[in-house]
Amino acid sequence: MLRTSLNNPDEFTFTYELVAGRGCCGRQIEQLLEFACAAKADGRIKALSVTDNPGGSASLAPVAIGEELLKLGIEPLIHFSLKDKNRSQIVSHIYLYQRLGLRSLLVMGGDFPNSGYCGQARPVFDVDSIQTLQLMREMESGQQPGGCVLSREQPQLRLFKGCVVSPFKATEAEQVWQYVNLLRKVRAGADFIVSQLGFDLRRFEELMLFLQREQIRLPVLANVFIPSLATARAMAAGKVPGVLLAQELTAQMEQEAAAGHSRARLDRAAAMLVRLKRMGCQGVHLGGSALRFEEVSYVLDRFAQWEQASELPDVVCDFSVQNTWSFFCRRENGELTETPLQPGCKSGRAQLPAFSQHLLFSRQTWISKLFGRFCRFCAKGERRATALTLLERTVKRLLFQCRMCGDCTLSHSAFLCPQSGCPKRLTNGPCGGSRFGFCEVHPSRRCFWVRVYECLAPQTTLRSLANQPHLPPKDWALEKTSAWINFFSK
Repeated sequence: MLRTSLNNPDEFTFTYELVAGRGCCGRQIEQLLEFACAAKADGRIKALSVTDNPGGSASLAPVAIGEELLKLGIEPLIHFSLKDKNRSQIVSHIYLYQRLGLRSLLVMGGDFPNSGYCGQARPVFDVDSIQTLQLMREMESGQQPGGCVLSREQPQLRLFKGCVVSPFKATEAEQVWQYVNLLRKVRAGADFIVSQLGFDLRRFEELMLFLQREQIRLPVLANVFIPSLATARAMAAGKVPGVLLAQELTAQMEQEAAAGHSRARLDRAAAMLVRLKRMGCQGVHLGGSALRFEEVSYVLDRFAQWEQASELPDVVCDFSVQNTWSFFCRRENGELTETPLQPGCKSGRAQLPAFSQHLLFSRQTWISKLFGRFCRFCAKGERRATALTLLERTVKRLLFQCRMCGDCTLSHSAFLCPQSGCPKRLTNGPCGGSRFGFCEVHPSRRCFWVRVYECLAPQTTLRSLANQPHLPPKDWALEKTSAWINFFSK
């Protein structure tokens, strides 16, 4: 089992990512299953992960491949993507996976949907990965959504829940938010961690140092992707959300292709595996561009050969993207120390709204108490409620581009509205798709949560952000109603 392997300190775990394409059958699906049969016979790969609409394009649901893998006798690791599921569908899928025996789930937000039938699909993102992990943990403890009681014959829910983090972000704001959300995911019930794919070993080391600093002992699977030259070029050009690839690596691969060194990328991956094991990773999550099992087996053979050697072979496997921010900096004596954070470069923007928030909504000032009485008075009459809602809509649309969700979270995002500012409408922090501080969905716009970071108080720390309680999912029954009335009616 993947759980047993990852929690065994004497074992280095290998998993591999299968990418299901469009259609329910055909040569591509046959190749995936042939790969799975070979992996089962080989025995070194403990689980095969199955993607869920990768790149935002509709493809075969992961449960289909997951069932096939169970029949073959190898454990599936199902990607549990949230971009296409509301909270009811999430609960339904959890029940489905429990019935089928699919216990290992990798929880992630997922890529923004691409254009499909009759144009652009509407993204869901009803809940984020933190809220989903919390939901799963509550269901494991016996609590059911909506307070319903299941019959005693229902077996106890038991999941192995993974979360994702990217240590490869280019700017301070992006990287701090990644670690903030990692701490929240761990508290929400994650059982293991999988990194975003990257090629900068220094950043893998930073992730392990960060976990050590925070005394987090969850097993870590480092994501090692083996790109083809075409895929590397696409990554370097920013065509894969959230992925940074150094131009030096692309140039190296072009030289290797010209010289006919077809196995150079495999040797580079094997050298990365050895380095990652020595850093303290509990395993590696492998992936690649149309790799055959024979190539993956070659990588594992090389790893087994080189991990026993006192010195690594002369294979360059560390490619850093230039001009990026690092969480740790190295002093002249070689000692690593934390880089001082510099949030709040535009903190003055939030001072007046924050003062108004305290004055009107703290429930402590006499003005707040008086305003609360006024809101409750308006709520008792339809015309008064309509007039107050119109006033709120006018004020907040002018100041905050408000969408009138009725469940306002402005004070948790430096008085920037995630409903209008973030394409995924995330209320607890960013996704992993930003690149050099710019949005995954609208590359010409700066990431909403980068802008939030710039508006925080200058004394804000990573730990103070992580210690803020994460917001629950929005109650969409309140949409288009007055958040002022709803706040004082609780």
